[in-house]
Amino acid sequence: MDNNDHRESREEYRKKLEKKIYENAHHNEPHEHHHRRPHLQGGGRPTPPPVPEKHHYHTPKWMKWLIWLLIVLVAAGGLYEYHKVHQMATGVFSNGDGKISKKLQKGEPVSVLAMGTDVGALDRGNKGGNTDSIELFTINPKTKRITMTSISRDTLVRVNTDDGADYVKINAAYSIGGPKQTVKQVSELLDVPIDYYAVINMGVLKKVVNSLGGVEVDNPFAFTYEGHHFKKGKQHLNGEQALKYSRMRYEDPNNDYGRQKRQQQILSSVIAKFKKSGSISSANKIMDAVGDGVKTNIPIDDIATLYGNYHSAMDNVSTYHFQGQNATIDGVSFQIASPKEINRISKLVRKQLGLKPVTVNNHETRMYKSQPNYDGYNNTDFILPGGASYNDPGSGNGSDTVSGGRSSSSRTRSSSFEDEY
Repeated sequence: MDNNDHRESREEYRKKLEKKIYENAHHNEPHEHHHRRPHLQGGGRPTPPPVPEKHHYHTPKWMKWLIWLLIVLVAAGGLYEYHKVHQMATGVFSNGDGKISKKLQKGEPVSVLAMGTDVGALDRGNKGGNTDSIELFTINPKTKRITMTSISRDTLVRVNTDDGADYVKINAAYSIGGPKQTVKQVSELLDVPIDYYAVINMGVLKKVVNSLGGVEVDNPFAFTYEGHHFKKGKQHLNGEQALKYSRMRYEDPNNDYGRQKRQQQILSSVIAKFKKSGSISSANKIMDAVGDGVKTNIPIDDIATLYGNYHSAMDNVSTYHFQGQNATIDGVSFQIASPKEINRISKLVRKQLGLKPVTVNNHETRMYKSQPNYDGYNNTDFILPGGASYNDPGSGNGSDTVSGGRSSSSRTRSSSFEDEY
């Protein structure tokens, strides 16, 4: 029959292959076992037929080689994907010393401070600036839970510099001393240990979301931002839309706190998407998207252990917000953390890390308690202690106590680097 008139179906090919394998496995068997006549015993009774021999199927050599070839190819593909992930990760993670963290090996809870910057996003340049967002992650493999706690970038903190104490917004700590300074300020503000940090260029958010096929969010209210209309309710966003969704601030009735919630929605969706399709291949896509847009001090030697012992926590992600109070200092708007709120978040984070709660006593709690009139509602004028001025290193006497009762609203500054943020 002409091959053009009849094409062998997949089922026919399978049967033919099975027949060939069967014939190949049995061609050396003795034929007499299959055609033996009955042997007559005395009395004319035939002897009982011999017990049939069990034929053990032997996989042909060619099939063994084929199977091994497939295994090698699959393994090589996996190793190649792992090699690509490792190669790209060397530009993101810090250099290791060949030793894996004992804390990670034991699967103890860890904390990571994520700092989002606008470097490279929306053509804002490639250097400098303050952190645009601050998220404190706790990862607890024992409770299988990840928590994300947003900290307002406008929160007032005291930063110790070489020139003396400086009173600034917490997002300025990055421009003063880099990620380590921001880690120090958050750790001191909440009295919690922070194991690692990650600096994230918000511009890569678009690439990461696209690498996962987009994200799902539940928008609390409709708004239009940078030419795109975001309807109210659940919707699917691509990378560019997700970046815009995470950036809108001034149209939100909750201002920066509303933006924090939208950013957390996107991060939670990214985690869920990766957990659902998580593999070396998908990790490679994310690493490829991240490029040089993420830097962290997590040693590269710890990557495998971190994923192996902690990925189960992706099943449960909870979000929290560090809620400040409105304040005015030198004519600039701030958020002031009350001792009650500081201790609430401190207790929450320490619990996720398996630590006992403590009563936080630091520069910020002492400044708050020494205010003569400030309440964050009817009176928002906040006085810096020791006669200090905002964003003026070394001003004041270094005390945490307000003296003189002078209202800071009477002193205004003509310009400030932080006002741009």
